[in-house]
Amino acid sequence: MLADLSVSPDDFAYAERTLLPAGESFDEERRRFIRNMGTLDLLAVPGSGKTTALLAKLLILDRQPPRRNGAGILVISHTNAAIDEIRNRIGPHCTQLFRYPNFVGTIQRFVDEFLAIPYYISWYRKAPMSIDDTVHDRRFADPPFRIKAFTDRENKNARWFLKANMKRLRWSWVDDKAVLTDGYGGKTIEFRKPRGNTKPQNYSDWNASERARVGAWVRAFKLVMLKAGYLSYDDAYFLALVALSKNGLLKLLLQKRFAFAFVDEMQDMERHQYELLEGIFFDAGASQVGYQRIGDKNQSIFDGRPSAATEFWRNREVTLELNGSYRLGPMLAGVVSTFAVSPIRIDGRGTNCDGSSVMIKPRIMVYSDATRPVVIQRFASIVRELANANLLPLTEKTRCKAVGWTTKAEANKTRLSDYYPQYARGTPRGRVERTTLASDLAISAMSVNSFGPIEKSIVDALLWVLQLENAKDPAGRPFVRQSLREFMMNEHPNEWQSYQTNIYRWCLRIAEGKLGEALQDIRQQLPAFCSQFGRNVEASKNFVFGGLEDVPAAFETTSPQVERNVLTHDGVRVEVATVHRVKGETHTATLYLETFYEKCGGGSYESERLASQFQGQPLNDKMHDLVRQSAKMIYVGFSRPTHLLCFAMHESRFEKIEAHICLNTWDIVRL
Repeated sequence: MLADLSVSPDDFAYAERTLLPAGESFDEERRRFIRNMGTLDLLAVPGSGKTTALLAKLLILDRQPPRRNGAGILVISHTNAAIDEIRNRIGPHCTQLFRYPNFVGTIQRFVDEFLAIPYYISWYRKAPMSIDDTVHDRRFADPPFRIKAFTDRENKNARWFLKANMKRLRWSWVDDKAVLTDGYGGKTIEFRKPRGNTKPQNYSDWNASERARVGAWVRAFKLVMLKAGYLSYDDAYFLALVALSKNGLLKLLLQKRFAFAFVDEMQDMERHQYELLEGIFFDAGASQVGYQRIGDKNQSIFDGRPSAATEFWRNREVTLELNGSYRLGPMLAGVVSTFAVSPIRIDGRGTNCDGSSVMIKPRIMVYSDATRPVVIQRFASIVRELANANLLPLTEKTRCKAVGWTTKAEANKTRLSDYYPQYARGTPRGRVERTTLASDLAISAMSVNSFGPIEKSIVDALLWVLQLENAKDPAGRPFVRQSLREFMMNEHPNEWQSYQTNIYRWCLRIAEGKLGEALQDIRQQLPAFCSQFGRNVEASKNFVFGGLEDVPAAFETTSPQVERNVLTHDGVRVEVATVHRVKGETHTATLYLETFYEKCGGGSYESERLASQFQGQPLNDKMHDLVRQSAKMIYVGFSRPTHLLCFAMHESRFEKIEAHICLNTWDIVRL
């Protein structure tokens, strides 16, 4: 039996030596999870070290003798960053895990490699050119002027519809049929005439015949795109479902291929990803795979659903919990647990350097319209006061953040930018067209406090250059990020080091506001870059050397800019970010700034929808969708700090709940 696979004391000691600080060991609840190799769910509270427990299990499995029939281990997470963490932490200690027949990768790569690409090859007798949203959207943005068998008017109508709905159109597999939907798995598309700038009283839709012809044109064009091999990420899931539907043996083959399947951060999976994995590896309980889902349902804020109304993750018969949080102290654990949509006990085990429990009471910062602009400064002053009293560490490693849910400024609706007017959103949509290298860099220059989005824009631009120059990877397909990396590491290892250095230098210059310098440097390096692929800068000249005329003037300067989204006050550096951006982070101190989000569910702000929870009452099982969504945002934001939590609430909303606020739980700070 998989669940009875032996884990010896020596196995535990080895994992502890490898993963934990000297002298520390796994507690019994973590050992219980590490020992169990059967199908189960692991529900873990923030700061519980669930990823470390999973890594311990993988280390131990790597030491086991090969499994019968050559079955492997499948490890899936949501992002490349999470996979990189797994590889970096245990890769040097594993002899088998990162080799065949095992697979460690993202859900997207699993779907591509085991389902979408094989099915595409079997259907079209060739490999897809790419599975990448950027490449797909660029190809999709320039449809043919006309398609034969359609009149000029029908071609014109269809192109108009396509341009208005380009980002939304996706193939979905519904009732064993391919249909076009509004987003993957969304509602079936209705081919109606775009309104554009037409006033409502002047708008008239196409008739039924015209709509049918537009639908036929769009389907024909989408089929051409599919056959040409330029797939979006959603197309891969569509092909995966088609493959599983048409080949009943495929699911059984995957069950035989993998003895164990571990999915980390399960709460971040979208419904179609969840159902795909569930259908293959649980198979209504018929599968023999040890299928383990790991995560925290209360942190499902990246699941792609507008209201997070449907909780599709249902607990297994065997469900384990990691209740001990080594991030949160007892006081913070008590506050955070009140906002848990999926009830779970949180044992606050966070400690100070001397081993004592962290016992700083959280603060409600009550502000007025006049004092709202100084909320973050006052938060920084509180951090300074606690540091001076030796109650909170303040070093170069200290992270203090002010976070909010919504950002877009709007009259009479408090958003993140109302607390911090200089707030700059990352990669605004529609502001700059990606028509030239210069405009790509301009978009990356709008990113916030991170090299990640900047690096992505640069690499996407380089991949587009290679595609324009018709460079192909060893399999004959256009390069994508993974194949580019593998090709350079294997074929040009010396240039790979230079490439990494160049990317870092360009990211740094853009982050410093030196867009012009970065652009000039990239242009100079591109001929050498292209030569590694047997190409010159020819077909891509217009893209590479297009001018700066479409770049906002703010990004044309070569002078350093002030660090964006960072406020320093009383010697305390406070980063300003969204709740989504800080998920998974650990802070020393966190300020949660309530913001307006729709008008329903008992109010428009977190303190209105969750007034009872601020008074210490648990959530109701029959809560409104927006209450559920607000609670998850609060849960994620409130569970970031190790020491200090503050919540900013307007005085008009505080007055309504003040009489019932427990002063044993909250300190009140009036600005």
